[in-house]
Amino acid sequence: MKFLKFDRSVMRNFGMIEKNRVITVRTNILSIIINLHRNKAPNILSSVVFGINDSSCSELIAGNIYRKQVDYPKIFKLRLINKPYILYKTLQASLLKRLLKILADNNKEDELTFLIFNGSISPDNIFDSIKTNHRRVYIENGFFPNTLQIDCRGVNAANSLPREAGYYLSQPNYGVQDLPTKVQVRKLKLTYPFTPLPDDYIFFPFQIPSDQQIRVHSRWIKTMDDFMNLIISFAAKYPDKNFVIKEHPSFKQSIAGKYPPRKNILFANGNSTEELIKNARLVITLNSTVGIEALLFGKPVITLADACYNIDGLVRHAENTKKLDEFIMDEGWLADERLRIQFLGYIWNQYLFHGCFNNLPSNTLLKIEDIVKM
Repeated sequence: MKFLKFDRSVMRNFGMIEKNRVITVRTNILSIIINLHRNKAPNILSSVVFGINDSSCSELIAGNIYRKQVDYPKIFKLRLINKPYILYKTLQASLLKRLLKILADNNKEDELTFLIFNGSISPDNIFDSIKTNHRRVYIENGFFPNTLQIDCRGVNAANSLPREAGYYLSQPNYGVQDLPTKVQVRKLKLTYPFTPLPDDYIFFPFQIPSDQQIRVHSRWIKTMDDFMNLIISFAAKYPDKNFVIKEHPSFKQSIAGKYPPRKNILFANGNSTEELIKNARLVITLNSTVGIEALLFGKPVITLADACYNIDGLVRHAENTKKLDEFIMDEGWLADERLRIQFLGYIWNQYLFHGCFNNLPSNTLLKIEDIVKM
């Protein structure tokens, strides 16, 4: 079996393990045109002219545009900046669609597998726009250190983990000794001071505002501003409760000073996420990995968006403010302990691939072959 991937830097090492088995497609426009020529594609010039305004690519690049608008709001509102970017991404997607179809047609379906990083934005989501039965494997960081998600269905909220408690309860019994012992340590892009916290608080881990987990899988909280406004409303309703927020360490644009201060809302951007979880009474998240980390430390979790761990008895999922209010006031609720251990034991011992993008085991491709054949 051979594998085909794009030249994303994060995927570089997949092409270094067994170079003769991995085809790497360069995604800059000049390289795509050269590759089309090598594969004897007809009418390349007309493809370039048509591709600049290829309306069929609008949805493919929507996530890229959204990310730029969120990450660089002042710069990307300038037509001089956003228009060339949109034209470039449209042309890139249009040409890549054509090239991928040619490469897929040149390889039998059972002899070539697509290796896709995440798959939610261009260019990697172009793999799913190609009408072919070639197998696809989606790859993303795992939930714990030195792990990856390698899944034939998708990653994060789109992955193949069953959402039924019974599945995990029917697995071989796991114990605490079978669970991970460490959680991710996320490096701060900005320096923040340590914030002293009260003994009793609810923890709200923010996500990167442009995260596709929010854009694609969050139905009623669409932005971190929506999340913040929700917290403000509950802080006003329950002045005796403390609400602690930590913004995502990778995001450089804090909203801490954007809203009027309240005594019972505290930003703890300089504090350890692990300690914030351990000392919290409750963790409320959209669909962050922090929710799984909170389960590891035995904390009750409420999710507000689609998450791969939205399982009855494991977490509580609030689809609106009324449900969230109900769950917050039910202070005695805890996850079913056996289900918690079984779920964590399964994802650690069975689901997650042990290795990371920068240090892939030598048998990685063999493991992927086993996954696609399951």
